[in-house]
Amino acid sequence: MRIEFKKLMEKLGVNRDLSPYETHPWFYCDDEKGISCSAEVRMGPGGTDIEAEIQFLSDSEEKEEEDDDDEESEDGEESPLNNGIKQIMRLHIEPTIDGKWETKSLLIKGEDYSNKVHNWEEKGCNFFKGCIESIQMSILPDIDELIEKYLNDDDNFGGRSSGRVGRKSPKIKPGALLGMKKPGG
Repeated sequence: MRIEFKKLMEKLGVNRDLSPYETHPWFYCDDEKGISCSAEVRMGPGGTDIEAEIQFLSDSEEKEEEDDDDEESEDGEESPLNNGIKQIMRLHIEPTIDGKWETKSLLIKGEDYSNKVHNWEEKGCNFFKGCIESIQMSILPDIDELIEKYLNDDDNFGGRSSGRVGRKSPKIKPGALLGMKKPGG
């Protein structure tokens, strides 16, 4: 995805053009869970890159409880926050020679989505914007739900889905392969 700067800012939910060293932040704190969500879009010092990042931060009391529980929740799964901070997303974007901007990498929950999902650049921006929409509604983003919603690989191409296992193979007529057609047909 190569896109003009102004449109990139719109896709990331930023209502103005960023300058070097500038950041546009969002923040929400869920007092009941003791978890805060921080999201930001920032431009690097030379204006040569943009990063969009989402993190979950735990309150210090919550962190101490997690340390006591050996970082496992009641259902035996790994705690969502390690050492009080969990990087949820990092999107890295750089300018191209033609003056547009191109996504270079996308990491979500430690998994690299770069070039692994069709239209990953666009989907990464949509995922980020979905997170900040939750923050703006004073809701802690449900990351797994947003991954399912924005990063699935169920896109349709010409009415067919791509990359799905179990699709029927096309029926091939052996005579047609060899160029043998029935007369008059």
